[in-house]
Amino acid sequence: MKKNNVINVETVYKERNPNLIEPKNFRSDKIVKDKNSYRVAIISPQVIGAKKQVRKATPPLGQAYIAGVLEAKGHEVLLIDAAVDGYSNVSPLDEYIANDKTGSFKISDIDHEFIIYGLSNDKIIDKVREFSPDVLGVSSLFSSQTECAYSIARSLKSVFPNLPIIMGGNHASQQSEEIMDSIDEIDFIITGECDFTFSEFVQKYLDGENYKNVPGLVWREEAQICKNDNAPFIRDLDVLPFPAWHLYDLEKYFEIGMPHNVFIKSDRVAGIMTSRGCPEFCYFCTTPDFLGGRFRAMSVEKVVELVEYNVENWGVEELQILDDTFTLNHSRVVKIMEGIKHLGLRISLPNAIRADAPIDVKKRLNMFKAMADAGVYQLGISVEHGDQDFLDNAIQKRLSLEQVKISVDLCHEAGILAHTNFMMGFPFETAEHREKTIRFARELDSDSYSVSLVAPLPGTPLWDICKEHKLFMPNFNVDRVVLANVNIKPYDITPEELLELVDKLNRELNEKAQNTTPLWRREKIADKYETFKQSNKSTSGDRKLHFSTQSS
Repeated sequence: MKKNNVINVETVYKERNPNLIEPKNFRSDKIVKDKNSYRVAIISPQVIGAKKQVRKATPPLGQAYIAGVLEAKGHEVLLIDAAVDGYSNVSPLDEYIANDKTGSFKISDIDHEFIIYGLSNDKIIDKVREFSPDVLGVSSLFSSQTECAYSIARSLKSVFPNLPIIMGGNHASQQSEEIMDSIDEIDFIITGECDFTFSEFVQKYLDGENYKNVPGLVWREEAQICKNDNAPFIRDLDVLPFPAWHLYDLEKYFEIGMPHNVFIKSDRVAGIMTSRGCPEFCYFCTTPDFLGGRFRAMSVEKVVELVEYNVENWGVEELQILDDTFTLNHSRVVKIMEGIKHLGLRISLPNAIRADAPIDVKKRLNMFKAMADAGVYQLGISVEHGDQDFLDNAIQKRLSLEQVKISVDLCHEAGILAHTNFMMGFPFETAEHREKTIRFARELDSDSYSVSLVAPLPGTPLWDICKEHKLFMPNFNVDRVVLANVNIKPYDITPEELLELVDKLNRELNEKAQNTTPLWRREKIADKYETFKQSNKSTSGDRKLHFSTQSS
């Protein structure tokens, strides 16, 4: 179907319940149930990744929150995480595409460098048929999953032609018009933060009411694609129910043991987000557009309840805080750490923090010490580049490299291991720029490093720059963007040389860290945690744990 034009339909917010999106004094236990209840199936697709990447197994947090809202409003939900339900089902991507009947995959000359893993479409169909839903949701969070999402949608539509298929997620939000223009099997897209708007659409659509005023909705009317403005961002995150982890078989994730951070020491790991949005506007990041440029945070009390919920119900032993900007509010972080200290958890922040937050160095050290006392053993620190001018003016990341050095030292003073992140392959990045990054990384006293290739994502200024200057690689496929692949034409180096440089630098830096990080530092931190854990057994051990065995 080809669009003739795009209609921007003005959202009629006055017709909506104002408490649905922006309540101020509203708790999740007061969500009003809908009059009619329905059965909703939401599928997270298989994953395409580079062969050399580590296959991860992290339960989809966004779908779990959407499911929590749906259940609170009286609906029955099936969550399918194809990537983990079929984790052992791994195929070379080129072979998989050759056998694909849906025609959803763009054939590329680099397909042989990728794998695909997850539950087959036929198995997904079997699960959906058994559940007998009224509506289907398919996630398109990451660009590298979208071709899989299209394939699932087409397979489902061929078997269940009368069921509406709704797509959501970051990538779907950024490419909504393109998707609706090319994938007829997808009936609707809901863009933006859709924890509540997804439920609202389901209710109105299935009740036969006017659904065309739902914020963020994208749909077709004859030869036109219609699109509403996104809903306002959820201001008070305390309104959200806890993620519906009981709809996943969490034991599968614990058994695989490959969540977001490769440095984990425990099997029972949970990831949480305590805030959304980022006030920074780094030109490669989708967060400001998808989740807003304003920092929105759960209350300290809600965060403590959320962590206790994970411990008491799922026997979680290690916590990963996945916020984009967790440390922006110093006093909030300290209070959270004081509130969860008694649980005796091992904690890391794999998504990294800003090295200069808070600006006051004494407050930063105080915050790091509070984090260490609560069980934090590792902090990720986002650096991106070692050339201050390039960092400021090209990448538009307002960060002093001197503050990076200070934060690494403060981590060590507090008893926390420091992991630093870098990127290479930016547009117009010269050998001189790269050399400054290499030199700065070598000078840092980090305990571990990651160096990745830049990935241009829709909805970012970086995407626009690459599009304007025709900087995408000849084999570039937006639906297959990964950090381990050269996606942008290098300025003064071949793609092969750049890839080799990144691989070599990762090995060199981490070998350096392994050889130079004082053994006493690693042992001290390990011993400190074990002592801490033992001292808190009397507190946390009294809690009755309820391990879920329910499977989706």
